[in-house]
Amino acid sequence: MPVSCAAFGCKSRYTVEAREKGITFHRFPKSNPVLLDKWRLAIRRATSTGQLWMPSRYQRLCSLHFEESCFDTTGQTKRLRDDVIPSIFSFPSELQLAMAPASVRLKMASPSAPSEPTPGEAVNGTPKVETAPANKEASISSQVQLQDHIYFIPDVETLKRKLRASEDSRVQKEKELRNAKDREKRLRQTCPSIYQELGKKNLLTPHLQEMLQSYRDIPLELFMKPECEYSVQQRLFALTLQLYNPGAYKYLRNTIKLPLPSARKLRQWLKTYCDKPGLNYLVLEALLKKKKENPPLYTRACLVVDTMSIQQHITFDSQQNELVGFVNLGKGADASGSQEVASEALVLMLVGIAGHWKAPIAYFFIKSLTPEAQKQLVLHALHELSDNGFEIVAVSMERHQRNEEMCTLLGCQFTDPTELQTYFSLPDSEHKHYVIFDVSNEQQMIRDMLKDSGTIQSPDGTIMWQYIDNLMSLRKTAAMHTGSNQLSSHVAAFSQLPKITLVVNTLSNTVAQALAMLQELKCEPFAGCTATVCFIQIIDRLSDILTSKSTRVKGDKGPVNRTNLQHKLDVLQETKEYLLTLTTSDNACLYKCPSAQCILGLLVNITSFMALLPTLLLDQEYVLTHRFSPDHLKIFLNGIQKADGSDNKPTAMNLKRAIRRLLSQCGVWNLYNPQQNEISFDHITEDDRVPCSFRQHLASPFQQNSIMLPDHYYSSRVLNFMLQNSEVYITGWVVRKAFSQLACDKCRWALVTGDTPQDFRNAYHLLQSKDGGDFVPSTGTIKTVLTAEKELHHMLNYQTFKHSTFPLVLEHRVLSLLGSADIFDLKEHITLTELGIENHHFQLLRLITSLYCALRQAYVVKVTQRIQYQAHVTKILTKPIHVFNENI
Repeated sequence: MPVSCAAFGCKSRYTVEAREKGITFHRFPKSNPVLLDKWRLAIRRATSTGQLWMPSRYQRLCSLHFEESCFDTTGQTKRLRDDVIPSIFSFPSELQLAMAPASVRLKMASPSAPSEPTPGEAVNGTPKVETAPANKEASISSQVQLQDHIYFIPDVETLKRKLRASEDSRVQKEKELRNAKDREKRLRQTCPSIYQELGKKNLLTPHLQEMLQSYRDIPLELFMKPECEYSVQQRLFALTLQLYNPGAYKYLRNTIKLPLPSARKLRQWLKTYCDKPGLNYLVLEALLKKKKENPPLYTRACLVVDTMSIQQHITFDSQQNELVGFVNLGKGADASGSQEVASEALVLMLVGIAGHWKAPIAYFFIKSLTPEAQKQLVLHALHELSDNGFEIVAVSMERHQRNEEMCTLLGCQFTDPTELQTYFSLPDSEHKHYVIFDVSNEQQMIRDMLKDSGTIQSPDGTIMWQYIDNLMSLRKTAAMHTGSNQLSSHVAAFSQLPKITLVVNTLSNTVAQALAMLQELKCEPFAGCTATVCFIQIIDRLSDILTSKSTRVKGDKGPVNRTNLQHKLDVLQETKEYLLTLTTSDNACLYKCPSAQCILGLLVNITSFMALLPTLLLDQEYVLTHRFSPDHLKIFLNGIQKADGSDNKPTAMNLKRAIRRLLSQCGVWNLYNPQQNEISFDHITEDDRVPCSFRQHLASPFQQNSIMLPDHYYSSRVLNFMLQNSEVYITGWVVRKAFSQLACDKCRWALVTGDTPQDFRNAYHLLQSKDGGDFVPSTGTIKTVLTAEKELHHMLNYQTFKHSTFPLVLEHRVLSLLGSADIFDLKEHITLTELGIENHHFQLLRLITSLYCALRQAYVVKVTQRIQYQAHVTKILTKPIHVFNENI
């Protein structure tokens, strides 16, 4: 804060120029009230009301207003003497006339008086300096005249203007206070009426009312526009309302004019970092980097959506110091503001269509997720991916009621299977996102439907489950009579078939071939199974086309390319027409039967692929349809469930740890240095990569990166050898600490060696110079640490010592054992640094030993406490028992 002089007309300020001129600034004597009054009278300042001016603690008076005799310059600083009063001022002429004694004023007013310059006039161009009155009477008279003088008291007009200004300010403040009270009253009426208004508009569902019950007593600041950032409660309320009822959210934002955030702001709240729930922007940044390097492989992808049931269990994450298990939608609405325990986890994974990669981009901890809320989360993810330049051609999921309702809310139409709309588009976008259901799950549902209904009518005849059941029974009978000479005709016919392996999926081509051959052998239980064989073959061929995995396979299981595109499109069209002709035993269309909606998923997949495959092949050489399967995410989720070896539901912490391991294995997130997102071991080959607990069919998009996992077992030969050299690892830590305390470069180089080891497995490169050279601890340093470790264990096992003297005793024992042997290879540097019996050799021994002792201090305390506890328990249990004789 700048310091200025408080005297009238003085322009001195505490600057460099003032210090060069020798001007000093002094405080007012606040501790001496009598002297302070004298200073106030000498300065002759008054307030606007005529009262004598009172200085504040920050105001100063410069040295120009004191005589030279008032200062004590004997010390290093220039100080005021005790009881000195400022006397050098330059006041206006009228003030000097008013402050002069009565006799002086009369003389100055008399015309016969000799012409003398008045106190305020200049003499030879120099203003005359007035001296303050010295006696007490003059001081009192000066104070009275000071208060009544026109210079210090404003005129009446000025006072009137100030009064009017203060009155206007008071009226304005009263008006603002009244308006604030009215706004508060209206807001108090608005809070309960919001639910009533939404109820009248039919915008609140019972489920949403239950979820918003905790916001029934919403504080007023929730409806006030935030100055800088929304609070946690505001974020939770806005996200909950927007996810579960965007119509009500839009009504409150546009009609009621509540300051609710925009969709882009909500999407920012859903983002997260490292392994926390939400849209992981670390994965997105890594994918963007890959897309920039190779756009054809990383631009087009499929979004896989799946949910997993988790235990309602709260776990404390010690690494990030937080509770895991609450409902958590991202960084903007974390568990700090939610008290609901999550029961499900929604996971979103991105799978490359042209490239061989996949990556989990988001997961959320949720409870009782509705189709509307799931739709909003998927839309937020699609918007974020679209904004970053990714082309999401399809959204893959399992087909159940919630997912079907979500697709309907997105814009798909599944009501009429003959006129399906299996795609949707984002607002203000013409790009189509096709919906694809799990093919294997649909095939299983068809098998269950056929088993329950028993028969289905087709153009080729009646499709019966009894044929498949007879085949399974015949197989069991043949297995029981193996080696017997007396076989029935049916079993004999079955034994003539080639070796057939009946897989779990009974609607496979293997079963169709077995039924066809048994029919050719004229087995009575299989007579007339032509329609069943045809049905099984059509379903199996469709499954092969929609789940092609390898580019080396030919036929239906091979990839779709420009050569076979038309053929496979014809097969898909024929299969679609065949499924639409299936009827029940009552001649009702199968797709219209509520219990036979299983074929709806196949019809949706056929429609999506028929529109999608020609578009994809415009830019790609081939398409593997398995890239659109939810199996990629199922494998990951099943690995989490089987990680602990039990059949219980995994906890939220299990899922978080799995995501953490996967991100670390991909190199997206460094567990040891979060600021460094991508690291790798240059000396580890591809075969020695850190293994992942959940090995995927598709490789990670970040294969070249790898990272150590703290809770993982390594099978790498190189890493195992490195981790066995614990003494090198500990010595490296000691050397790093010693470098910060050593000033001698010769001693620094003595602690490390720059020679490259003959075998990398025998040492761990812990030190690195500025120019990039690798170093390891020297042999002498390792020997000193090993000696200290040996003596430490000897002292703990066989001796008693005090904690205060433990480091000194350990240094003494190490010095006694190693002595003056030149283990650091200092050579003539030892003699050059000798000072009595001391030299740098012994100083290095003491320094390394003391640093190692500090490293092991916690272990020493723990062992000592355990020994003391054991001795105390032994003393209690071995306390002698005194037997007293009653006769004594």
